[in-house]
Amino acid sequence: MSGRLVVVNNSSAPVSAFISKYSYSQGSDAWYSIPAGAADVWARNNWELIAFTTGNDDRAGVYVRVNKTVIYNSLDDLVIVN
Repeated sequence: MSGRLVVVNNSSAPVSAFISKYSYSQGSDAWYSIPAGAADVWARNNWELIAFTTGNDDRAGVYVRVNKTVIYNSLDDLVIVN
């Protein structure tokens, strides 16, 4: 299954996001900063872990199937949509 994962930062502050590369070894699994109100897209092929951090030791994440959008509102409020 070929596709993508979209991450939207719906908060008022930047957030760092990590997308695993279990299904797409050519991809990067580095942390990326996503500005407030912005989005980013990663090419992936199947299930992946998406994690978020605000720069301290607090983190949150979800395990999602490809072709989903994850909306970050806060570490306590992650929404997955088609």
